[in-house]
Amino acid sequence: MLPAACLSAFLCPLAVWPVAAPWNVRPTDMGYLVLFGTSQFGLGLLLLTLGTRLISATESALVSALEAPLAIVWVWLAFKEVPALTTFAGGAIVMAAVSAYIVTSSRQR
Repeated sequence: MLPAACLSAFLCPLAVWPVAAPWNVRPTDMGYLVLFGTSQFGLGLLLLTLGTRLISATESALVSALEAPLAIVWVWLAFKEVPALTTFAGGAIVMAAVSAYIVTSSRQR
C-alpha cells in the first residue's frame, strides 16, 4: 500500500502539469507550496497509510470521513472563516455517525 501511495503522490503533479501555470506564482510562494505538499500532504498520507495496517477497513474509512468536518473546524479556528449553517449540519452528521460507531463498537468489545 505504501508504494502505491508514494507513486500517486509523485504522479499527481505530473498529471496536472499541462494545465498548471507555475510561472504565475512568486518564488517564495512556490517554496511554501513545496513545503506544504511535502509536509502536510506527504506526511499525512504516509501516516494514514501506515496507520491503516493497524485498524480494520471500516475504521479506516471512518477516519478518512472525519477529514472533511475536521478541516472545516481547523479553518474556522485558524482563520476565523465562519462556514454556513448547512456546513455545520453536515459536519455534525458525520461526527455523530463516527461517534456512534465508536461507542457501539467499544461496548461490543
